Amino acid sequence: MTHAIRPLPILGALLVGGVGCGSSAGAAPPDSGSTGGDASSGGSSGAAASSGGSSASSSGGASSGASSSGGGSSSGGDSGASSGEADAGGSSGADGGAARLVNPAPGSKFFVGANFWNIDWEGQGDFFTSHVDFTTTTDPWNPLLLTELAPYSVLRFMDWNQTNDSGNAQAVWSTRKQRTQPQSEPVAFEWQIDLCNRTKKDYWLNVPHEAAPDYWPKLAQLVHDQLDPSLRVYVEWSNEVWNGGFPQHAYSASHAQTLGLAGATPALSYQVYESVRMYEAFESVFGKGSPRLVKVIAGQAAWTGPCNDEMTAFANATINPNKTKADAYAIAPYFSGTTLAALGTSITTVVGWTQSSYTCASGGGLPLISYEGGSDSFAASGNGCTTLQHDPGMHDLYTQYLTGISGAKLAGPFMQYTHTGACWGLKEKTGDALSTSPKYQGVIDWLAAHP
Repeated sequence: MTHAIRPLPILGALLVGGVGCGSSAGAAPPDSGSTGGDASSGGSSGAAASSGGSSASSSGGASSGASSSGGGSSSGGDSGASSGEADAGGSSGADGGAARLVNPAPGSKFFVGANFWNIDWEGQGDFFTSHVDFTTTTDPWNPLLLTELAPYSVLRFMDWNQTNDSGNAQAVWSTRKQRTQPQSEPVAFEWQIDLCNRTKKDYWLNVPHEAAPDYWPKLAQLVHDQLDPSLRVYVEWSNEVWNGGFPQHAYSASHAQTLGLAGATPALSYQVYESVRMYEAFESVFGKGSPRLVKVIAGQAAWTGPCNDEMTAFANATINPNKTKADAYAIAPYFSGTTLAALGTSITTVVGWTQSSYTCASGGGLPLISYEGGSDSFAASGNGCTTLQHDPGMHDLYTQYLTGISGAKLAGPFMQYTHTGACWGLKEKTGDALSTSPKYQGVIDWLAAHP
């Protein structure tokens, strides 16, 4: 997704047409671009925003999984089994097994996480208490938000780090958002970590493409010191580098050409080049093989060309001299349409994409997960997308969708885009009743039926 004041080009899809959903305030559609995005069968390549579930107190929602654990500081280097081998009860490696990892390991089973929408689009109230003073607060969060995050195991903060922006202050260590500043876009890393600690969710961190190499170990140390040692961090260099609608694509292609990197798609060669070096910076802090560190490489759901290019790049000695490996391959399998019937038809197409992506990922020895996904009805005229968001028929479509992609061997986490937000969210607003949030209820019911 791109910042609301910087319109994202609406460009033709490589395999399928359509655009992503935007905010109710006319924000640019998330993750749509010239190469056809990870849109569902008719849809945009973009991130879908989903809302979290309603609170138990306001609407009889899911019980809270939040616990005020604070920011645990782990010590020592977390060496041990690879992250894909640790289960929910695994120990955290060289920290001596002092903490047990509380969430499922990527690829171990199907489970659900969520992305957050851009706060500037959605409004502070969905996330923070009113009139919060960040210079003094130790807990700025809307209590309903903490409750509604219960179904998720992982939280992804791509939009909160303005990952799809150029000239991003968050990409410079000295100008990144501080925890004592007002928290709009971007949001301080410290508060992202705090939210994960309070709710016991693993932390998915998108590192901005303009961040210099000396930034990576500083960020890794911050996360290691402040993230609860029972939680994982997923690290991903940038977001959708394959997507020509985002500045990171041209940035990566240019740098690949300067370096003379091999590969059919220069931008993806550079994505792997930077990713492996970023992984190594995090391994220098967490320990190589730490079960707390999940190294993500992401591609496109609609076709496997990016996956093939990335796997080739990993095997290139110039791009990856230390033979550093990712832990998971991620796609964004959106299903799209402007009616319930069209959305249902799209699910079949998306299941086929997922099966193809699994074949490519498993060929590289990686489990298939998602970085985004969900319904995409942004092309619906007028308020049609938001109307569909609240249509009771979305409940069964979501259960059908989760059954389909999990059956196609997409493992957890499946990262809904987004928790809350008009059009994209599992809920439109924090505190919405379950009775008006059929997508969220569908996720809850599917998870209950597939423990």
